[in-house]
Amino acid sequence: MNLNKRAYGILESLKVDPSLMLELDFGSVSVLDVGLNSVPDLDTALWVAEASLAGLGQVMIDDVVQVRIDEAPAVATLGSQMAGWRVKSGDFSAMGSGPARILADKPPGLLPRINYFESSDVAALLLETSSFPPRPLLESILRDTGASDLLIGVFRPNSLTGLVNVLSRVVEVAVFRLLNLGFDVNNIVSAQGSVPMVELSEDCMFEANDAIIYKGNVFLQVSDWVPSLTERSVSKNSSAFGRSFCDIFQQADRDFYNIPADIFAPAELTVKDKNGVMYSSK
Repeated sequence: MNLNKRAYGILESLKVDPSLMLELDFGSVSVLDVGLNSVPDLDTALWVAEASLAGLGQVMIDDVVQVRIDEAPAVATLGSQMAGWRVKSGDFSAMGSGPARILADKPPGLLPRINYFESSDVAALLLETSSFPPRPLLESILRDTGASDLLIGVFRPNSLTGLVNVLSRVVEVAVFRLLNLGFDVNNIVSAQGSVPMVELSEDCMFEANDAIIYKGNVFLQVSDWVPSLTERSVSKNSSAFGRSFCDIFQQADRDFYNIPADIFAPAELTVKDKNGVMYSSK
């Protein structure tokens, strides 16, 4: 299982002409505009969301966004999908997701907790940003991954790609919350989640997070469960619960990485253990 090759293949299949290609002594970087200056269609947004999951999950949309992960949910979400790479250089900043994080060990210390490591000659990264990454930063990212061929998709948070990307994290926030509660997330066998679709707007990124926090629903099948975690695993337990995500973001000095981690959780969680016993909290 090579997550970078999977995600690279998905991004490559989009047939989007690179906005920038760098040929360096130690490798190459190609940057795809999948919602930064371009206007993506829904298919592009869905493919990018599935690339974020490194091809281990499916994302579907009608009136709700549905996510299904039948293979290695902890690796798909925390190892790849989570926006765990804080990318910053001068005035440029972005949140990085995708399996290139595994190669660069971002954030440090996470990989041993999900028991997944890989090396790869290709790398795939997604950057949620409002501007194009500068060339020196692209070179630095390539070095950090150790790959010889890096493919990066860039998009604005308030693009259709950005909106679908956030909503498709409904399962990821549940797994992240459980990780922070000390649960061995490798015991999660499969996962499903749903959240209402949000209209595209200037503030859709905030509204998408509100939808997950206040209306997101996640179902997990696990090989082992700790019943006492059931009630603690949903968003209502956060001190930030009851406020809009926009307000939470402003209070955190407009820095996602300063937001209380326990607000990143679904509104409802149902768990089925190996014996078929169901646990539910909402």
